[in-house]
Amino acid sequence: MKRMIPVLLATIALVACEKEPDTDKLDNHYLVYTDYDSNTNFGELMTYYVPDSVLYINSGNKKEYLQGSAADAIRQEFIDNMDEHYLRVDNMADADIGLQLSYVASTYTFAGYTGGGPWWYGYPYYWTPGYWGGYWGGWYYPYPIVYSYTTGSIIGEMVNLSVPEEKKLPVIWSTYISGILSPQGNLSMEKTLTGIDQAFKQTSVLK
Repeated sequence: MKRMIPVLLATIALVACEKEPDTDKLDNHYLVYTDYDSNTNFGELMTYYVPDSVLYINSGNKKEYLQGSAADAIRQEFIDNMDEHYLRVDNMADADIGLQLSYVASTYTFAGYTGGGPWWYGYPYYWTPGYWGGYWGGWYYPYPIVYSYTTGSIIGEMVNLSVPEEKKLPVIWSTYISGILSPQGNLSMEKTLTGIDQAFKQTSVLK
């Protein structure tokens, strides 16, 4: 079930004219997008694990992480929301859900598909199926993916770690939060944290 919540009133008027909003027209607006696998019973998933880092995605080819208080605040806001629904565990092997967090520092676009790897798959980044410790055959999104990730965006994804490891690792929920930079080009923590909260509010299956 796909949900796209544009926060600015001007954007809401634009969305009302279209069945599916054109993300290219929303790039400069504050946008909270969520999607989830309608076939997943989220009530059967009890525990989750979140890594201690937020991936920093840019145009480079080396693994980097978002640093400082901003990364800590983003991670903690996701944790606070997840704790309302699931029990956080320190051992990845005990988790039903893996929560991976990324910050986009450049603009990327990719076309839609229903399977395969995430759009940064193949780069030396943190979030590969192997990170989660199993022998999964790549990624699997049970819903179409058509995104244009803009500079200064947050991506959160839940992966189902309870499936047999020989299968593809399913991404069962994702959120994309854009428009969180200030006019000066700095990360607006107020918009960022509010957007994270909104992502959970608009996903009823997590309640």
